[in-house]
Amino acid sequence: MSKTTVRKIEAINGPGTEPLGDTLVLPIAKGSTTVPEPWNGMFTSPSDPVRVLVGSGDFKGDLGEVAVAYRGEGQPSRVLLVGMGDAAQFTRERLRVVVAAGARRALDLATAELTVSLDSLPGNDTASAVVEAAAEAVYLGTYRFDAPKASDSAGERALSVVRLSRSGLSEGDANAAAQRGLHRAAGTNLARDLGHTPANLMTPTHLAERAEMLASQYDLDFTVFGREEAERLGMGAFLGVTQGSVQPPQMIFLRYDCGNPDAPTVGLVGKGITFDSGGISLKPSAKMDEMKYDMCGAAAVLGTMSAVRPLGIGVNVIAAVAAAENMPSGTATKPGDVHTSYSGKTIEVLNTDAEGRLVLADALSYVVRNHKPAALLDYATLTGAVITALGHYGAAVLSNDDPLWQRIERAGETSGDRVWRLPIWEEMPDHLRTPFADLKNIADGNAGAGTIAAGAFLREFVEGTPWAHIDIAGTAWWDKDRPHIPKGASGYGVRLTLDVLSGIAG
Repeated sequence: MSKTTVRKIEAINGPGTEPLGDTLVLPIAKGSTTVPEPWNGMFTSPSDPVRVLVGSGDFKGDLGEVAVAYRGEGQPSRVLLVGMGDAAQFTRERLRVVVAAGARRALDLATAELTVSLDSLPGNDTASAVVEAAAEAVYLGTYRFDAPKASDSAGERALSVVRLSRSGLSEGDANAAAQRGLHRAAGTNLARDLGHTPANLMTPTHLAERAEMLASQYDLDFTVFGREEAERLGMGAFLGVTQGSVQPPQMIFLRYDCGNPDAPTVGLVGKGITFDSGGISLKPSAKMDEMKYDMCGAAAVLGTMSAVRPLGIGVNVIAAVAAAENMPSGTATKPGDVHTSYSGKTIEVLNTDAEGRLVLADALSYVVRNHKPAALLDYATLTGAVITALGHYGAAVLSNDDPLWQRIERAGETSGDRVWRLPIWEEMPDHLRTPFADLKNIADGNAGAGTIAAGAFLREFVEGTPWAHIDIAGTAWWDKDRPHIPKGASGYGVRLTLDVLSGIAG
């Protein structure tokens, strides 16, 4: 679980309305040499360290740059100048970077009470959207995973109070916006926690237990199918992946009822491979430890489901998580084996390391046939090819429905979870044909376009439902630390999905 690093967050209506505490975060645009409104009246003395530092030009204002000005007596006793970069290029995502960088530095400095200035920011966002994004950023930037260590020198460090200062909003509206940001960030941090948990602890059974806890906490319906029920239902693709592991598989379902009988139902499906060795098609040993993150699609779905009730999302949601281990053993699926999926289509498994699309196939088919969603999204760390295409900067989206893609594209802009659409070329399904089954799980060797091939495979199981596959293999975890995205599991997809759901709800 993540550590509690922020004990209270609240919004205030501009400076002077509340005590500022010991530290102030003050965003400064690149090239600026003056203290911004409305704070310039606080730092009037020519010798004030804040005025001196800003006016000196030594602080450049590059995005995420942080400098500390110590003022001695009075409030605030220190000011963190945080660079916004070029004001003309300022976006909501850059706001998250700025606030997260300031909050993280404040936490490192053992700040007790922090005020974050959100006034005089460039851009066209409403005051409410600014406060919401800033609250997200505070929690995202100060995230700390409670790793299983014998000691932790920073274990008890926390910000007692964080005040978000923004003029022009009533106290009620401002604090409602801050609470929305808190719930969105909490869902993201839950996904991070799940992704960081070692695979010997994060088994399919444990993932099901965590889902059941969420159901109890947030008034969701919970169902889980074990091996026997999956066999009875004919989920052969799902079971074929898990048959080499001693850990029992779990097909997990959560359902959220928004209370409106006329609201549409949206399906969310997550790949939950809690450890992926590659099976008989064994992966190289280098970085195999990272394969505990192969359930980050499931983590994104569960993180989303933790936030839909607190946010009052106005659509019904059915979530499915296909949880399993992919391991080599004497009982494991062998290359060339054929499994019959829940849909009835047979699949020749030519590479056991292309297992995510198999578990997703049965989950997608089940949701489509039993819940008939108006829209369907799946999330998976599915292909290394997507990293070749997009790096770690955005997720690939493959979709059979233009309006759904457009909602996802807009959600990528508001949430900061970047997306880029890839096509499913009309020739690609031909590369999935085999004389030994209806489909094979990898395309012909000369086809290339591995991410597109995976999307074409999954499309075979959605039966015309408006659908989007989101390949998060490049965005689910990071090798480098960023102000609002820690090294390791990123929690990508939670805030994206919440914005998609809100868009569908209207």
